[in-house]
Amino acid sequence: MKPPPPYLRARSPEQKEERRRQLLDTAKSLLLEIPDVHALGINELARKAGMTKSNVYRYFESSEAVLLDVLVEEFMAWQGELVQALNRGGKRKGTIEHIAGVFSSTFVARPLLCRLTSIFPSILERNVSFERMVQFKHGLLAVRQETAMAFHVSVPSISAATFDRFIHLALPLLIGLWPLAVQGEVAAAVIAREELAPLRYRFQEDLEEGMSMLLRSLAVSQGGSPRRKAPVQPARRAAPRGP
Repeated sequence: MKPPPPYLRARSPEQKEERRRQLLDTAKSLLLEIPDVHALGINELARKAGMTKSNVYRYFESSEAVLLDVLVEEFMAWQGELVQALNRGGKRKGTIEHIAGVFSSTFVARPLLCRLTSIFPSILERNVSFERMVQFKHGLLAVRQETAMAFHVSVPSISAATFDRFIHLALPLLIGLWPLAVQGEVAAAVIAREELAPLRYRFQEDLEEGMSMLLRSLAVSQGGSPRRKAPVQPARRAAPRGP
């Protein structure tokens, strides 16, 4: 059996970006295997990527920095899927219900994004440098502003500024709802008891309802008249014919 080829240090910007890309792809693969995303360690990441620990530190200062980059990429991928979904929608297109439904369904479709979002303020932001945090926040802000504009294009009667405020206020709901809806084995078994049904959370359904209520309130505060789905009119009975 031939020994593995010697590790070659990346020198050009292209080689460095390729190495960074390799580490992020490896991290995403590992995150699919471990139940707790914050359990990702530099040692395991280096081993899986075929690098030494010191080489990983050339690109990322900590495992939290790796996860922050993965989170930004997940947000960007989600945004692309959201824009595509906004262009569909049939009769609901251009309504607040459509915005809330697309937001929740596309978010739920990316479990890694849900998991990372739920812990980024409490865990992922705790062990990174000031400079790295500035980069992360700029990336987050860009995604938020572009998403707000996409929502505004879909529903022009609501301003981009109102949609930006909507996303700002929706983030705490996203962060808090995921751990309440996706609980550990014991908590899930307890909450399955019939008498405790009022304490259950359903992530997608509750998220969509919360988004709809929040956006409708903001739209009214803006002074607009949010468009709703037209109510279904009951069918009229035919007038009886005379003899």
